[in-house]
Formats: sequence, C-alpha cells, structure tokens
Amino acid sequence: MFVGRALERRKLREAILARRSLLVCGPPGSGKTALLERTLATLPTAVREKCLVSNADGSPKQIWTSLAGRLAEISDAEVTSRKEREAGLAVPFDRWLQRQTSLRLRGILRRAMRSKPYWVVLEATTQLPAGVYRLLQEWMWSGRTPVILLARGSSENDLGKVSRLFWHPGLRLELGPLQAGDLNALLEECVERFHLQELAGRDFRDFLLEQCAGLPGRIVHLCELASRSVYQCSGRVKLHTLAVDFLMQIRGDPKVGTSRAHQNG
Repeated sequence: MFVGRALERRKLREAILARRSLLVCGPPGSGKTALLERTLATLPTAVREKCLVSNADGSPKQIWTSLAGRLAEISDAEVTSRKEREAGLAVPFDRWLQRQTSLRLRGILRRAMRSKPYWVVLEATTQLPAGVYRLLQEWMWSGRTPVILLARGSSENDLGKVSRLFWHPGLRLELGPLQAGDLNALLEECVERFHLQELAGRDFRDFLLEQCAGLPGRIVHLCELASRSVYQCSGRVKLHTLAVDFLMQIRGDPKVGTSRAHQNG
C-alpha cells in the first residue's frame, strides 16, 4: 500500500542510480520503509540485486552478520569462497557465519565492497553504534560504496554522529506529512483493505486524520488496530481505547494491546 511520495521516490531512485549516498529521515510512520521498498522495485535487476538491505539495530557484529548474509544470498565470491576454504561444504553457512568475529566480518565486507559496486542500505530506528559509524564513514568517503540510511528523526540529537556524514542538504531526503488528497486516498484504501467499511463513519475518519498527523504509516497502523475485535463494540470502533493504545505504541511502550482493550470495553 503506497500513496503519494512521487517526488521523494524519484529523488531516492536518482540517488541510487547515480551512486550517491543519501539519508532518508523522518518521524516514525512517515513511510521510509515503504518508500524504499517501492523504489527498489523500480530499479533494474542488476542494480537491485547489489543493494544490500539490512536492519541496522543491534551491535556492530549483528549488522555485519546481516550484510555478510546478504552477500552470500547473491553468491558473492568474497563470502562464499572464504566459507568453503575455512569450513568446507558440509558446514552450513549460518553456522560458519556465527563463528566469525566482528573484526573478521568487517574485513570481509571491506574486501567485498572493493571488488564490486554494491550499495549498503541500512534501516535504523536507533542511533548507530560508533563502530558502524566509522565503517560507513570509510565507505562514503572512499566514493566507492554509497550508503542509503533510513533513520528516525532529522536532528543531530536524533541521529547522533551519523548526522555529520549527511551534513549537506543534498545528502538528505526528509519525509514529512502527506498532502491532504494523498492522505485521504490512503485512508480510503486502508478502510477497504482492513474491511472497516461498516465501522468507518465520519467520526472514525476524522479521528484517524487527527491522530495520524499526516503520516501514512500511522494511518495504516491505526486501521490495522481498528480491525481487531478488541477495539470494536456494537458496530463501532472504541476510539478512546484505540487512541490510548496507539499513543503508547508510538512512544515505544510494549505493554499495550488486548488486555487494556478488554478493560476499557
């Protein structure tokens, strides 16, 4: 489900094809992941296959392991030949990969990036560890390996040191609220997708538009929540309960959901 963002999609696609690093930033729910997925789908296969997409939450070793795994998926010789030399064909790749130290994985990635024109595409919900920052800095400054980073927020306080890598406005693509027309179109798509037609009166639609603050991901999430039976009563959506749980979820509180919905039923 993807509505609007035509300009942003064009800018991201152009940056990838031109092998330019780019920070795609914005608040939670602004549609960063959806924008990336839709943009990748429009790329030539030869380019898309060399975009190493990885989650960037966790320790440096976890991130390096994920990127090395992506290299193995596309049969990069730097990874596959090393594994065969060290462990043979009998040992599963995942087992060999987990045995590698962070230092060795970093070396494998460095050599792989020097040998082929890859793109590193990372999705982060928290600030990147210092070790990850240093390798991204190395890749970006070398001019060989562009880095596409999806990150929450846009200030140095949100991003940490990585904001220094994307210091110039031309290195940033900030996602804000959708235009009103696109937002309403997305809302109607969500109402149909989650089978809310009989529940979605004017009050429900006005509530969603107010709560989402113009951010597409929030529209989708609110409609998904509203489709659950615990948020429904007598043919209506329990808007107050939905609002409380949604607010706590976007603030990162894990203790949200069915139990409170029942308590407020």
